[in-house]
Amino acid sequence: MVASKKEKESKKAYLNITSSHLRFSFFFLFTLGLLLFPLRTAWAQELPTGSWAGSLSSGPDNRQAFFHFYPGAAGHNVALFDLPVQGFHSLQAKLTPQPGDSLKFHIQSFDAHWIYIAKYNAAKKEINGTLLVAGAGIKIPLQLKPVDAQRLRPLRPQTPQPPYPYQEWPVTFNGAAPGVQLSGSITAPKGKKKIPGVVLLSGSGPHNRDSEQFYHKTFGVLADELTRRGFAVLRYDERGVGTSTGNYTGTTITEFAQDAKAAVRALRADRRIKVDKVYVIGHSQGSLEAQIVAADDPDVAGLVFLAGVGLSGVESRKAQYRASLKARGITEEAAKEDLLLYDKSYEIVGAAPDSATALANLQQWHKEIKMDPQYSNMYIAPFTGNWLFHFLHFDPKPNLNRIKVPVLAISGDKDTQVFVEKEFAAMKAGLQAGGNQQFQSVILPGVNHFMQTAKTGAYDEPFQLEETFSPAGLQIIGDWLTKQAKTENQRK
Repeated sequence: MVASKKEKESKKAYLNITSSHLRFSFFFLFTLGLLLFPLRTAWAQELPTGSWAGSLSSGPDNRQAFFHFYPGAAGHNVALFDLPVQGFHSLQAKLTPQPGDSLKFHIQSFDAHWIYIAKYNAAKKEINGTLLVAGAGIKIPLQLKPVDAQRLRPLRPQTPQPPYPYQEWPVTFNGAAPGVQLSGSITAPKGKKKIPGVVLLSGSGPHNRDSEQFYHKTFGVLADELTRRGFAVLRYDERGVGTSTGNYTGTTITEFAQDAKAAVRALRADRRIKVDKVYVIGHSQGSLEAQIVAADDPDVAGLVFLAGVGLSGVESRKAQYRASLKARGITEEAAKEDLLLYDKSYEIVGAAPDSATALANLQQWHKEIKMDPQYSNMYIAPFTGNWLFHFLHFDPKPNLNRIKVPVLAISGDKDTQVFVEKEFAAMKAGLQAGGNQQFQSVILPGVNHFMQTAKTGAYDEPFQLEETFSPAGLQIIGDWLTKQAKTENQRK
């Protein structure tokens, strides 16, 4: 069967919305897969140090990728990977020993796997190799050269700069799975022992403690604002990211929520301060994690959802595509064939008891509608991973029903990753069904999914923006938390 023009258009649209709930296209699952692991092997050969950069190309795309090599203790080394134009920072890569001067990176994220095999030439100061996409037969040449990564960073005026009028220290705590130790930072006002606290939870995709995306340190800016207002703030690298151990790949929302609970316990237990109330702020997927934390922990004092989610996984996915249509000025009537295709796919996976059954049912349906096998494989691929399967089976309602504390939901009207009005309505209904009337929602005009003032709301627009966090958004969040905690409304 030859692909029709409509089918080709569907393919293009599908690539833009189906790899993660929040922002990744099918190609971005590929690049997102560059997930780095702590190096645990003593190397006989000389290793590179510092930052190295190269062009990661696929078809017409030409993107700058960075590897950062840091010598560690006891002969260990750690490499971190950035692909700033796609919003990826501090991802980990595992190197395995190779003969001579060869390097082999095992790279994973979500449920994908890539291998970068390269040769390090110390004399010429270059690393030349090939990136292999496991199971897809894709090979991409990638040459790296040493660079001064800091000099290449674009202007981000809101990024906090020392000296700070508050104190900051590192924190480590055990995550929810064996072998997972999470690393983060706590910022706290100077000279205050008994203060309210806040834990920050990132959205989908691997994030470091600053929830860094497109060179924007979103949580760094938010933590600075709240600490100046008198809050102790804990933010942390997700498992398998930055200096946290463990594996990000395949981890589900429920499992991430258990790590979030551990973060709340760590803030309460820190002896350098005395935290009397803890609030949890979750961005996008982090809002679902925050809901689980508050449902299970009645001592959580309040919640803030940034670009939050209230619909079930299947309904949220459906709404997400409709939000993308709305942002592009396309009516649902004009896209009804695409909507049928996507809606049916989500429903099939959401109804399947396991991923093998989901795969078989999708393949059978595609045979029934006589879809070209080439396009069928492409459509199915994003649905076969552990994270997306679990997301499509996730329903926030039971958790929302059990939350009894005040909730602030704040999103932007240029958010193309979630359908804001529908998500707000679902949050409100879920809370009220459990008897909770303490819900406040705010839609910020001209603000995107990443809480920035934007023009289009496109997923990659943040790379071009100087603003990291909407000042109006910071003000609303800070004022709401200050009122809830009954602290002095004073920003230092």
